Amino acid sequence: MDGEDGLAEGWSGPVPPLVEQTLAHLIKEAAKYTSITAVPGSPRTWDVGSRFNTTVKRRVIMSPLPNTPPECCAWSLVSGLPCYHGAAVILHNHGAANMHKFVEPRYLSAAWKEMYAEVTYDLPAQNVIDGIMLGAKQRVLSGECLHAPKAIPPPRGRPVKNAGERNQSWYERGSAKPKKRIYLCSLCQLPGHTRAQCDLRQMFEDQEVPPAASP
Repeated sequence: MDGEDGLAEGWSGPVPPLVEQTLAHLIKEAAKYTSITAVPGSPRTWDVGSRFNTTVKRRVIMSPLPNTPPECCAWSLVSGLPCYHGAAVILHNHGAANMHKFVEPRYLSAAWKEMYAEVTYDLPAQNVIDGIMLGAKQRVLSGECLHAPKAIPPPRGRPVKNAGERNQSWYERGSAKPKKRIYLCSLCQLPGHTRAQCDLRQMFEDQEVPPAASP
């Protein structure tokens, strides 16, 4: 075996390499939050102050279930990974080495290895491949698989003024028609909404540069 399946077979870490890199980034960003306080009278509930304005609090609720990210931003509900605020609480209470215990099971190495378990790549015999290639070459040489471009005849009658753009054939236009420009959200880079309507704004807004103080 080689590639992903071979790497999965010999991997001993709790999460795959790519997930490990993602968690390392979360830990790096979570370490930047310094205002982390428990909410009195609410077990497993914490308030995390914004990096640039500690008076702005983010409510983080830790789950009693294993392999469940904290409830905070929409990011943790969509991705199955802790958001920056939830990662800050995990880092504060459990340490960086336990960050993998708060991700969904689909991100763990056990699920990764199960996906590649008993994977085989069966290739056809060489004579079968040679026969397919030979048949394809014969069809091209015989002209069976060639289609010459066909010009669109001009419209009948005298030409009119301001007739507009000439219709193009499929060979002139190509296989894909021109697409309208799609505007993306400047935060999550997904279509269908703007920055002000983005569900992930709570996570990304702490990454913005704070506005300059007025003189």
